[in-house]
Amino acid sequence: MFSVGVLYSSQTLLEIIEQGGVDASNFAASFAKIEVADAKIVLNTAQECRWLRIIETGSIELTDRGRELREITSAETCLREQLFDVLMSTTPPWSRRMIQGRFEALQAMPEDAKQCFSDCGLDEGTADDTVEWWDRATASLRSQRSAAMGAIGRKAEKLTIDYERSRTGREPIWQGFETAVAGFDVLSCVSPESQKPLKIEVKGSSMNKASASFFVTRNEWRTALKATIFHFHLWLVRDQPKLFVVPSTAVQAHIPVDSGEGQWTGAELFFRDFSAFEQAV
Repeated sequence: MFSVGVLYSSQTLLEIIEQGGVDASNFAASFAKIEVADAKIVLNTAQECRWLRIIETGSIELTDRGRELREITSAETCLREQLFDVLMSTTPPWSRRMIQGRFEALQAMPEDAKQCFSDCGLDEGTADDTVEWWDRATASLRSQRSAAMGAIGRKAEKLTIDYERSRTGREPIWQGFETAVAGFDVLSCVSPESQKPLKIEVKGSSMNKASASFFVTRNEWRTALKATIFHFHLWLVRDQPKLFVVPSTAVQAHIPVDSGEGQWTGAELFFRDFSAFEQAV
């Protein structure tokens, strides 16, 4: 999808659709190529980016976003908007580097993507419209990433609820759903025979064990130190979920200390350092 040819050809496809008479059933027979790009790739790109839709009758029509693109008179501006839509709909792995700055992003991109940014005039200069585009794109990518991480966190919390219910035969309290300032996510108990409280902070990752990391905040660690029993549940949620039940005493060696007038507020730790605590689930 990150091809200048596909983006320009998509503009042509939108123009053809605007003129009417394009039907999904005979699209392949009618178009082998659109401009310089494979017609099927162009159609898929336009659908993925929600520039067009196929209605019940089989006809292809422009969406509101497609009509917005058709109203843009500047080819460069239109290409920038298309590039933005492609980024938001596909979020390729290298797009994470955009949050770190333009230079970092360009270093990570494949050549086809670099060419798109070059044709858009987004690969150099600090004109107001260029800076605005980068700020808008990175803000949206941060929002998407935050939403994805939130979904992973919720999934991990639900897995802990199920795990603790099965382990203890009691219904745990989902504290993290009620408040984000308690310093832990789930309140369970030590065992089926003991109602001694067990506080659990849940962390989740969709990465593999070698790469997965999690963050511990100062508030979480303060809560862990005050609790009689405090565990971290580390969940790898990709494919078959894996759980590492880590007591706070095992985490302590990885927690930073204040120095001088400085205070730490958060620490990044790694799943791989707690392999010994993997549980059967």
